[in-house]
Amino acid sequence: MPPLSILIWLPAACGLLGALVSLARGRPAEERAGPPWRAGPGAAPGALALLGALAALGLAIAYLADYDPARPGLQDVTDVVWISELGIHYKLGIDGLNVLLVGLTALLFGAATLAANLRAWARPRLFYFHLMLAESAVLGAFLAQDLALFVAFFDLMLIPFYFLVGGWGRDLNPPSRVRATTKLVIYTLVGSLLMLAGAVATGVLAAEHSGGHVTFVLSALQSMPIGTGSQEWIFLFFAAAFLVKMPAFPLHGWMPDGYRAMPIEVLMVFSGVLSKVGAYGFLRIALPLYPQAAAHFQTLMLVIALLSILY
Repeated sequence: MPPLSILIWLPAACGLLGALVSLARGRPAEERAGPPWRAGPGAAPGALALLGALAALGLAIAYLADYDPARPGLQDVTDVVWISELGIHYKLGIDGLNVLLVGLTALLFGAATLAANLRAWARPRLFYFHLMLAESAVLGAFLAQDLALFVAFFDLMLIPFYFLVGGWGRDLNPPSRVRATTKLVIYTLVGSLLMLAGAVATGVLAAEHSGGHVTFVLSALQSMPIGTGSQEWIFLFFAAAFLVKMPAFPLHGWMPDGYRAMPIEVLMVFSGVLSKVGAYGFLRIALPLYPQAAAHFQTLMLVIALLSILY
């Protein structure tokens, strides 16, 4: 099987290529934007984005077919030291927790990109670039096996969706669209900053139990226990970020305006995939790394879940 990096970065590469090809044609793609069956530079971004999304879907299907549930641990692992001074690895892997989510991501982004190609967009070069960058960020978050790498992909997701909502939002009046975009950014940015603080604290505290060796690899962090008191506040930081992303009551305030403002193709992937990243984060990060805190706050999490269902 090809490296997982190809699966992650292929959509973003096709989105960037579509933008550059259209730009090199001389006339702005915005002047002749349209569905791909119409000749003109406006068709190039959508066609290349669709090619990248479908190619990613094909790779995801191949990984699903190749996955062996009888083999324990990660499969198709990529592990390269990224920032050695900080112990950060570019580590990716497939296992039973993320293999279906990777397939779901590729499927929904493929369908959303196909739907987007059926109508014209203002500034299509930028639209398709941001849509493809969003797919790469989501795939990276699902496949990351390093805490710092996960945080990087988690935060990267915010950037393209900020522009997709603010620049191509549905027919709301401009103040409403700006308000919806601002609420989305504030909620998710605060959650991301809390998660970043929790990740840094995790690496520093874990290093105290390993002779000063700092690492953010998830498998290594699980073998470096952190004190219960530290686990509790770090768990709450991560929980806040994941509950905003899901979203769950009472951290869902951005959702009504945000969902109403999103283009329907963007809403397809946001509601179908990005909300799953929060729940996945609990299973991949919060529960394995902070087990005592997870047990301590299980009643709180159950109450939040129940209130979210009822609300």
